[in-house]
Amino acid sequence: MTTTYRQQRQTPSALWPALLVVGLAVTVLGLLLILNPFATAGTLAVLAGVALVLSGIGETIAAARAENSAGTAFFGILLVLGGIVVLLWPGVTLRVLALLVGAILIVTGVVRALVTRALQSRESPSRETDARGAVPSYALAAVSVVLGVLALAWPDATIVALAVIFGIQLIVSGVTEIALGLALRPRTRA
Repeated sequence: MTTTYRQQRQTPSALWPALLVVGLAVTVLGLLLILNPFATAGTLAVLAGVALVLSGIGETIAAARAENSAGTAFFGILLVLGGIVVLLWPGVTLRVLALLVGAILIVTGVVRALVTRALQSRESPSRETDARGAVPSYALAAVSVVLGVLALAWPDATIVALAVIFGIQLIVSGVTEIALGLALRPRTRA
């Protein structure tokens, strides 16, 4: 759940602490899902919903630094809305949760790939380094879609499998947001 960012040098961002906090929170939620896979469907729904909302907030904050701010903000808002739906759905069952999380992962993966493609189409073909920079974004989009398809294909899968799959996705997303936050912090002169 990361975004493609501008390649040019910019001044450090005041947003880095927010990205760091959101990244840490998402990573911790991912670890909780992996370490407590026998939680009830309701607990998993709350953890998944909170994680989606936090990831969406992180993406929306990061939109200020993104090449395509509108696309990145839309992606963040989509994650927040998906998280709110998960949190507000009373009596969610594992089947409904698996279908909902699967659909959200597929949609966000497709949106990420489309935004990355749109950014690449605006670039000149001679900018090979920018094309290489898009590879991680495409890879994250593909992982999101594959995990979404798995969740849709096996909605009756055990809570353990769903918790571990979604937990891995959250950890990758959280660590990426932490790295971005650290990269954007101001450097002190020695």
